[in-house]
Amino acid sequence: MQRVRIGGSEAVFLENDEKDVLGYAVWYTISRTLVHKDKLHAWFDKHGLSRFKPVDPKHGDAFKRICSEYKEKKIDEFADSETFLLLRPLETGLTRKIVLEKRKKGKKLSYNVVGEIAYDEKSRNVNYSLKTADPVVRDIVKEILDRFEREKDCYTDEHVRKILHRILDSCNRVKLKPSGGVYFVPIDDFYWIERFSKIVEEIKKIDPSNRTEIWYAPIANTTRHRRMLEIKVEDTLEEILNSAIERLLKIDSEDSKVRQVDEIAKQIEQATRMAEKYTKMLKVSLNRTTSLLEKAERLLNKIRQIQYSQVEIKAKSTA
Repeated sequence: MQRVRIGGSEAVFLENDEKDVLGYAVWYTISRTLVHKDKLHAWFDKHGLSRFKPVDPKHGDAFKRICSEYKEKKIDEFADSETFLLLRPLETGLTRKIVLEKRKKGKKLSYNVVGEIAYDEKSRNVNYSLKTADPVVRDIVKEILDRFEREKDCYTDEHVRKILHRILDSCNRVKLKPSGGVYFVPIDDFYWIERFSKIVEEIKKIDPSNRTEIWYAPIANTTRHRRMLEIKVEDTLEEILNSAIERLLKIDSEDSKVRQVDEIAKQIEQATRMAEKYTKMLKVSLNRTTSLLEKAERLLNKIRQIQYSQVEIKAKSTA
């Protein structure tokens, strides 16, 4: 890497040397996507991402997602009124009321429940009953049934987005924007992002119109960039640790909360690993982070001790 001063600022010329690059800025767009689970799993195996393979899609979630797209659909229009088909969830279970609602200038004129459609978790089928012979209603119900059969074993853009977030978290990602969306990934973790970019290519092969994309650009190893990263690392770790501390303060000491405490412990462990990595990488002391880590660990240890005491008391009482 060659460094020069231009107009009072430092400029660098990279020479394809890893020491010249701290890592990469990464940003992405995940657009509407539907991929069968077998195909996505094969892609993950092919491109070395098996450890990030998601669990199979839940059929009940597919039913809810499809129904949400039909929750209000205009099916008829007259000079003085409009008719809408509504799908309305019941308070419990995976059942939707099928409703015909007539409106005039936004005002409800009638509201008639004409059937139900439901996902049955035992049979893993969608069943329905109708009290109307309206062909439009029947066509929409058939459309929902057909879509369910096609999409029940498919991953959506929401699944893909969650997978990418897991990969980014495993790469010690740092937010470059407070709202997220643009992240820094250290160079020695970046290979996971390159592998995920192959998944994006696979998605675009089966659907060239899909706008899912992932981009990245090198962050040169300059004094300015190191200072920027120091600030962003502390901001990111502060967010992670403040979230952990807030959750710990809300927890009572009941041992029924063990799983929740374990999740928070993992959050703190992740922050500890990140702090160690970036301290070594940037050769700086992360003062804000150190203080918050100490506070989070004290709270965690306190709750752990109370929980262990309760377990011992229960064990003695049942002995």
